[in-house]
Amino acid sequence: MQEIVPLIFKALGGSTSIAIGIGSPTQTVNDWLKKGKPEIPPWRRAAVIEFARRAGKLDDLPAECLAYLQSHKRTVGSASQSAAA
Repeated sequence: MQEIVPLIFKALGGSTSIAIGIGSPTQTVNDWLKKGKPEIPPWRRAAVIEFARRAGKLDDLPAECLAYLQSHKRTVGSASQSAAA
């Protein structure tokens, strides 16, 4: 699971491209990749899918990456955060 987020970043052109595409600060998107275990917050995943669709890169995402983005669950180790959300 840890390798999925870097694959998504690579397929979509990196953090700056994703940030611009979803209208989020670049530093925020960088933090998804670099802080602890890489994770895109569940509430941002639909925006990432929509960006990939608009950019014509949805088909570039491996199936496991698309499944991750379609999931609204936090990754293992984030249970306390998902309970708070």
